[in-house]
Amino acid sequence: MMEIRHFVTFKTVIETGSFTQAAEHLGYTQSTVTSHIQALEEHLGAPLFDRMGRKIRLTDVGKKLLPYTQEMLDTYGRIKNITSDGEDMRGELKIAAPESLTVYRLEPILSEYRKKFPHVSISLSNATCGDNKRAILNGSADIAFVMLPQLQDSDLIVRPLLDEPIVLVGSPDCSLNILDKSYENQKIGECIITNEKECSYRTMFEEYLGERRIVPSHTMELWSIEAMKRCVMSGLGIACLPLMTVNDEIKEERLKIIPCVGGFKQIFSQVAYHKNKWISPALSMFIDITLKHARNWSCPETTCCEEIMKV
Repeated sequence: MMEIRHFVTFKTVIETGSFTQAAEHLGYTQSTVTSHIQALEEHLGAPLFDRMGRKIRLTDVGKKLLPYTQEMLDTYGRIKNITSDGEDMRGELKIAAPESLTVYRLEPILSEYRKKFPHVSISLSNATCGDNKRAILNGSADIAFVMLPQLQDSDLIVRPLLDEPIVLVGSPDCSLNILDKSYENQKIGECIITNEKECSYRTMFEEYLGERRIVPSHTMELWSIEAMKRCVMSGLGIACLPLMTVNDEIKEERLKIIPCVGGFKQIFSQVAYHKNKWISPALSMFIDITLKHARNWSCPETTCCEEIMKV
């Protein structure tokens, strides 16, 4: 007989990428995870995973089962929370967000939500915006924050939050004071300090340079925005970052904005969820609190920085 826990295990194996990780996440032995998957496979009469060494991949039957599994678990969540209200609200909320928004935007949102709904279990994962979008499409996240050009996808409901200015910054002693036409078809001497590939504003800056055939002397890829800022302040190079992440350092004159002639494409902070996703009370309240906070994100101290950016 197929049981809800079997489907929970199936979904967890997909999300974690292995039977071993699924067992650790669920608090099961690996043999229990194996038996749950075998129970589903025996009932369906077909394997759900191709096992190739340590790697597993969904079979065609597994891929067909996944959306039904998500629907079933969503319905199960609705039943569990059917009497939840106010301070007694329970459930789980899986949030995906990029590092920039997690560090510089989400803390007051999560703090208010936790105080109001202490019994809701929150999991927060950080990844690139592309990965976060995929997480809501495949059901591994309930809601995702992204920083991208205006997101349009027929499978998603997207709520724009704020136009997030992107700036090029260097140390106060950086010799580069403006990136204009004189640098086109040239190599610049400064090192470009970047974060992970597929980051939206890294991609945007690389496109800006590529369109003008501007070549950096070399590139340094780092693991966090804080590490990038410290390297820039130390004079190791220049970096393209959201204004919200460097506002304080610019006001304190530890960083300076390097105007870029022509400007960058607009990037917006946005929150999105799947159009077919059941909006649980826990998720509904999280969306409401997010939108309330987002209305106050545009603050006066960005004005002077934005004026400098206009070239």
